[in-house]
Amino acid sequence: MKWFNNLTLEKIRGKFSKSITAGEESVHFEKGKELYAANQFQEAIIHLDNAISSGSYHEAYKLKANCLQKMDYHYNAIEDFDKAIEANPLDFSSYYSRAVSKKAIFDFTGQIEDLHNAIYYYKKNTILENSILRSFESDLLFAKMSIDGLTKNAAEIAKIPALEIKSLISDSLHLIKQVKLKNAALK
Repeated sequence: MKWFNNLTLEKIRGKFSKSITAGEESVHFEKGKELYAANQFQEAIIHLDNAISSGSYHEAYKLKANCLQKMDYHYNAIEDFDKAIEANPLDFSSYYSRAVSKKAIFDFTGQIEDLHNAIYYYKKNTILENSILRSFESDLLFAKMSIDGLTKNAAEIAKIPALEIKSLISDSLHLIKQVKLKNAALK
């Protein structure tokens, strides 16, 4: 997960270091980024909330959601990831982060759907890293094992649409295979 946090911070730095204005929202956003990097999540949330209320930063929602996720407030993190995805539906990292929170609350269907979307949008990037693809793949395989374990418990069978999820997992793993082949062909 460390690679993902670094990727998120690099992406945020890249976007906003070029276009920062002297507005109040950018000051709060920058302070929130600093506090996030220093693992001071509660303080970061205060500044990120101020940035959000001052302007419309989808990256502020995403960073705030990452803070909430680090503090194990996964339901709140999911809400903020929803807002970040609404603002930028093509950003694969928001889907991946939301999948992590959905996994934490045992929403396997939501986790698999978000992983599938993350893979779908990730394959549209120009630079593809095999380490990220391996992370997607391992998350999918772990979710498959978890679902297999739950379906053996008769009381849980009715709660999980196992066939639909397994089909989506297979589709997602196939997408990863396609991306790996495309990536290998480019090298």
